Amino acid sequence: MSPKQPPARILIVEDEAVVALDLKTQLEELGYAIVGIAESGEQALALARAATPDLTLMDVRLKGQIDGIEAASVMAQELKAPVIFLTSFSDSQTVQRAAETGPYGYLTKPFEFRELRAAIEVALYKSRMERRLRESERWFTSTLRCVQDGVLIADTAGRVRFMNPTAESLTGWTLNEATGHPIGDLLRFSGEADLRTSAERALDEDRVIGVAHARRLYARDGHEVPVDESAAPIDDDNGQRLGAAVVLRDVTERLRHEDRLRASEQRFRSAFDHAPLGMALVSLDGYFIQVNEALCRLLNGDATRFKGCLQRDVTHPDDNEREQTRLNELLAGGVGMVQFEKRYLPRGAERPVCTLVSVSVLREGEDPLCYLYQVHDLTAQIKAAEHLAELTAQRMKAQVAEAANRAKNEFLARMSHELRTPLNAVLGFAQLMKLKGAGESASAAAYTDHILQAGQHLLMLVDDVLDLQRVSADSLKLDVAPVPLEVNVAMTEDFLSPLASQYQVRMERELVPGLTVMADEARLRQVLLNIGSNAIKYNKPGGRLLWRSDVSVPGRVRLYVDDTGVGISPQAMERLFQPFDRLGKERSTIPGTGLGMVIARSLMEQMGGTLSVTSHVGEGTSVCLEFASAGPASHQAAS
Repeated sequence: MSPKQPPARILIVEDEAVVALDLKTQLEELGYAIVGIAESGEQALALARAATPDLTLMDVRLKGQIDGIEAASVMAQELKAPVIFLTSFSDSQTVQRAAETGPYGYLTKPFEFRELRAAIEVALYKSRMERRLRESERWFTSTLRCVQDGVLIADTAGRVRFMNPTAESLTGWTLNEATGHPIGDLLRFSGEADLRTSAERALDEDRVIGVAHARRLYARDGHEVPVDESAAPIDDDNGQRLGAAVVLRDVTERLRHEDRLRASEQRFRSAFDHAPLGMALVSLDGYFIQVNEALCRLLNGDATRFKGCLQRDVTHPDDNEREQTRLNELLAGGVGMVQFEKRYLPRGAERPVCTLVSVSVLREGEDPLCYLYQVHDLTAQIKAAEHLAELTAQRMKAQVAEAANRAKNEFLARMSHELRTPLNAVLGFAQLMKLKGAGESASAAAYTDHILQAGQHLLMLVDDVLDLQRVSADSLKLDVAPVPLEVNVAMTEDFLSPLASQYQVRMERELVPGLTVMADEARLRQVLLNIGSNAIKYNKPGGRLLWRSDVSVPGRVRLYVDDTGVGISPQAMERLFQPFDRLGKERSTIPGTGLGMVIARSLMEQMGGTLSVTSHVGEGTSVCLEFASAGPASHQAAS
C-alpha cells in the first residue's frame, strides 16, 4: 500500500469574517487543512510566503492597499501557488484582470459547495501535475547543464529554445540572446557546401544525423572551434514532432594531441623504420599506430595490416593481464621502462613467438602520448637453452645409467658370492640325505627331491641373474627354437605349487592346446617363474593366478598371467622396470630383489617377443607375454 497522502493545505483570503469561518468549517469537515485566514492582500501574501499553501481561495475585493487579483499575481510569480477566485464580481473587466493571473478557477457568489469542492480537487490535481512537469524540466535542464558536450534544442521552425553552458561557450551566444533566433545564426561552419545545420537536416530529412568530425565552427566573435556535430529529431509520446537536438563536442584537445603525435612520429620515423629489432608505437588504449619492418617480419604481416588493430589480437591470451599490469606500473610514473616476456601470435604460424618486450612512454611535457614497444625475438636464445638443457639431460642420464650399472655389477658380484655358498651347502646336504635315506618313507624321499629341485633351480636363477649384464649388453647366448607353451606353463606351476600353497593362491589355466612358441626353453621358464612368483606373492589370500592364451593376432601368441592382487599405481608403473626398485615393498616381508621384471622383459626382447603390464589398484595386474608363433606343438610335446 502507498503511504497516506497528507491533507491539502488551503489558505482562505476573505474580508467577510463570517463567510471565511463558514468556509473554514466546511473545508475542515471535508479533510482539508486550513493554514490561515487573511482579510487583506498584504496579509494574504505574508501568510502565503510563510505557510506555502497548496491552494488559495481568493476573494477579489479585500481590505488594504492591494486587492485579491494583485495578490494572486504576486503569488503566481513568486510562489507558483494555485489560486481559485471566489467573488461576487463577474463583470468583464474584473474577469479579464483575474484571467491574466492564470487562476485555477473562478467561482461567482453565491455558489454551491459541491461546485467549490469540485473546483478545489481539479485545481489541486492540475497543480500537482504542473509541479511534476516543472520538476521534470528542472531535472532535464540541470542534466543538460552538467554534460561536457554542447547541447542546443530547436523547435520545428528551427528556432533556438534551449542551450546549455557548454554550447554558450562554444558559440559565444547566451541562452537569453539565442532564444528565438534561427539555429543557423549560431551554427556557422567554414568550407561547407551544405549550409544547413544538422538540426535543420534532421528536421528536413526526418532522421538522425550521424557525427560529422572536426567541423570548423565560427563562434560569434569570429574565431574557429573544431567540433564533432550530430543531431536528431525530437518527438513526443504520440509521435508528434517537437523539434530537434544538436550535440557539439569540442575536439580541440584531440586534434592537438593528434598533431603532437604526428610530429613525434616524424622525429622517430627514421630510427624506427630501420631498427634491427621489432618496434611499434601503440596508443594508450592498445591500438597499433605504427609497426616497423622488423616486427612485421616477426608477425608475418605488413604495416598496413597492423595499423589501427588491437595489439591484444596478436598476443597470446594468457599474457594480456600480466602485460596490462606492467603498463599500469609504467603509467603510474614510478619507472621509466618496463620489461616482460610476451608471446606473439604470428599470422599462419602454428606456435607463438616468445619475445622479451621493453616498453617506455612517449610524452609531450607531462602528458603521455603513446607507448614505444621494443621487441626482442627470443627464438634463438630459447633454442640454444633447449639444446643446452637437452645436452645436460643426456649427460645426467648417462651418469645415472653409469651409476646404475655400477650398482648392478656390485650387486651381482655380491649376490653371486652370498647365494652360491649357502646354495651349494643346501644342495650337498640334500644329496647326502637322499643317499642315506633310501630306506625311509616315500614322502621323505619326495621331500628330499623337492629340496634338490628347488636348490638346483635357485642356483640356476643365480646364474640367470648374473647373466643380466650380458642380456643388457646383447651378448647372451640363446637357443631360440619351437617350444611347447602349455608344457612349460605346467612345469612352472609345479615349481610354484609350494609358494602358491603358502600364499593361499590357486592357479588355473585357460590355454589353447598344442601351442608352440619361438623361445629359449630355459629362459622361457625363467620368465614364467619370475612373472608367476610375483603374481602369487603380491596376490591376496584366496586369490587366483590365471594363465590364458590369445592367438587372435596372426603369427603371434600371447600368454597372459592375470592375478587378483593389490595392483600397481600409475606412479609406481613408471618405475616398474627400474633395476632394484621394488616399488615401495623394500621393507615388506615379501622376498625379492627388484630384478625379476627387468630380467624378464630383457629376456623376452632377446627372444624376439615383448612384455607389457596393465594394472588397476585393488583389482589386480595382468602381464602379457607375446611370442612369435611356431605352430602347433608336436604330439610328443602335447602328451
